[in-house]
Amino acid sequence: MRAMWKGIISFGLVNIPVALFPAIEEKQLHFNQLHKDDGGRIGYQKICKVCGKNLEAEEIIRGYELEKGRYVTLSDDEFAKFARSATRAIEIQEFVDAAAIDPIYLNTAYYLGPNEGGAMPYALLVDALKRAQKVGVAKMVMRDKETLALIRPTEQMLVMNMMHYPDEIRKPEGIGLPTTAVKLGQREVEMADLLVKSMSGEFEPTEFHDSYREEMLAMIRAKAEGVEFEAEEVKIQPTNMIDIVARLKASIEQAEEQKKARMTG
Repeated sequence: MRAMWKGIISFGLVNIPVALFPAIEEKQLHFNQLHKDDGGRIGYQKICKVCGKNLEAEEIIRGYELEKGRYVTLSDDEFAKFARSATRAIEIQEFVDAAAIDPIYLNTAYYLGPNEGGAMPYALLVDALKRAQKVGVAKMVMRDKETLALIRPTEQMLVMNMMHYPDEIRKPEGIGLPTTAVKLGQREVEMADLLVKSMSGEFEPTEFHDSYREEMLAMIRAKAEGVEFEAEEVKIQPTNMIDIVARLKASIEQAEEQKKARMTG
């Protein structure tokens, strides 16, 4: 695997040479837009919405919409004044409990490996974070942008997640949350607890796969070979309060059967 970035992790007066590697390989299917009549690829043109002219790159400037229809434009020189210099340092600001970080803040994951001369202090940081059950909250500059990052130990290595800033997280307004506390019946609560217990187990990532992408690929291959493909139709009905206990009971029985099947399989 080829390193995409090299620098240091710094905390206190300690500097650890590291290299950054992509940890995620996106498997999303990408489709091209084609002309329905002749199958030609659709190109991308930059057209001015005022005069209708097709623009070249040198005719385009960047602008920030201060209010509706009113833009403030910035030149490349003005952008350069605010560009963050690539310090090649991941500066840990503090160590915190892993449980204190809401997963909503986490973004893309990367592997952090030791660079030349960094094996011993790297291993020391991994060990220290594990024993303290802490993660590091850091700042770094990547692609001319200062970003937050979370550094956490896993097995014998460090993984870094880019993080969103707090003001990038939307408030949960207008999503239909109940305005008053919902009263829960004792029987429903007990059945729900039992269902959670029945469905609890050890997380095995290899047990999960993208069935949507697999079915889509199967359909694409079938069409390429001129074969008709029928996708399985999935119907989901909401559960109402009248039959929720019956649904919970049936779910518990199903979970127990699935658990037994996994153990015997």
